Amino acid sequence: VTDGNTYTNEYFGFAATLDENWTMLSDEQIAQVTGQTAEILDDDNLSKMYEDGKVVMEMYGVRSDNSTVNITVENLGLINGAKYDESGYADEAIKQLPDQLATAGFENVQIDKTTVTFAGAEHTGITITATLQGTPVQEIAACIKVGNYVALITAVTFGDSSPSEILDLFKAI
Repeated sequence: VTDGNTYTNEYFGFAATLDENWTMLSDEQIAQVTGQTAEILDDDNLSKMYEDGKVVMEMYGVRSDNSTVNITVENLGLINGAKYDESGYADEAIKQLPDQLATAGFENVQIDKTTVTFAGAEHTGITITATLQGTPVQEIAACIKVGNYVALITAVTFGDSSPSEILDLFKAI
């Protein structure tokens, strides 16, 4: 639930309040972003997952320096929910990322699986460093699995900013 600049997710057990340098997108703006993302990545499967509600972008914030944070939640269903833990989910995501990022115009891409501290607990994470139109880009995504659902919290920064400082804004509730 987004209320002003505060996002709370009771199911996954975390919340964040972003300062005045952040703008939270409305549901309508998020729908535009998800449609554009699927188009940029040229991914019909992703488009269908958004349309079917299997993947929902719950929150999207943009900072004054163009850094972003977004939260997507995927319903894995019973079979994949039993099959994948956070690590396995990250492995599957990492397989798709090189092609998706290249299609979106990213160059010099380095993708690593790691452990991140998110809302006070250790989780599987994905780090990405790349350049986009000559600008350095850093991303960190934290995978949080509860039941048959996975939340992917992705922080993206440009230049010298660190995406981990954005993830540090999230606290356990």
